[in-house]
Amino acid sequence: MLKTLTEGLLLGLSTGTICLLTCTPIYLPYLVSEDRSLKKSFYKVMEISAGRFFAYLLFGAAAGWLGSFVPYKERTLFTGISYLLLSVFLIVNSVRTHKAEKQCRVPGWMKLSNSAFMLGIFTGVNFCPSFLIALTKSVDLGGVIGGILLFMGFFVGTTLFLIPLAFSGLLTFIGTVKKLARLASILIAIWFIWQGAVNLHKAYQESRTRIINPADSTFNAYVITSPRDSLFASDLADSLALIYSERPRVMQFSVLRSDAMIFSPEHSIIYVTASLWKPEYEKDWDAFNYVIIPADFSIHQAINFLKTYSFKVHKKKGFHWNFSPRESP
Repeated sequence: MLKTLTEGLLLGLSTGTICLLTCTPIYLPYLVSEDRSLKKSFYKVMEISAGRFFAYLLFGAAAGWLGSFVPYKERTLFTGISYLLLSVFLIVNSVRTHKAEKQCRVPGWMKLSNSAFMLGIFTGVNFCPSFLIALTKSVDLGGVIGGILLFMGFFVGTTLFLIPLAFSGLLTFIGTVKKLARLASILIAIWFIWQGAVNLHKAYQESRTRIINPADSTFNAYVITSPRDSLFASDLADSLALIYSERPRVMQFSVLRSDAMIFSPEHSIIYVTASLWKPEYEKDWDAFNYVIIPADFSIHQAINFLKTYSFKVHKKKGFHWNFSPRESP
């Protein structure tokens, strides 16, 4: 347990400068946007840290329990939402502090932006480089307790770099600084709105895609060829039998021009000798998984390639690859 805690502390100390660079543009305008003594500024930094601590414990426990890294799609969606929430928080805080300085009535719901704890949570769950390193390490450790202990040490290590921000309270009695801080908060919020929108768009695009492994043995494989390439097609089918559950069926080229498609687009992968393929086929075959391969191409090289790589495609489209040097894939 002590070893895990120490590892988290060292990780926090080694990545603390990254945390400082990432979070200072957010925390500094917040801290100097209204009058605060050094003592109150220090308290706010501790409140921010408490929010970060809560977020770190939550993710540390989740990462240790799940024992797997957060998928990119879910991470992008979560980051996009947290960016938008953070931007709303910064804008509301700027409006609140401006109203308070002008001695205007501040709506009750706006007073939530005075909670540095909430700011700490919003910044604590953003997937910055330091956070991702700690999250990955928690996954490697496995177990809820291990994840919590690592993030506790990580929190202490990174917080040491943020404590000096408390001295920003010495600047809060300069009116111009407070105005500039509010303006900076608005500009930062606009940037986070943009980043949030970008992440949500990425998450949406990811939701419309799927990953295809051409060497997945659950595929039904077929080889479509012409009589002149029948020997090559037979050798190809023999080699492909090592990948798929059974030897692919070799079929004549007339199937390409048939209106009655006998293949299941989602569960089939079709190998076509390059001499048969025509550009006009692409539209009708867009939903299918197909590979175009010349009869003089190395079968061994093609199979090694297909066993090595996976491809991301639109859910309504299939995997397409062309080994022919005459055409671009």
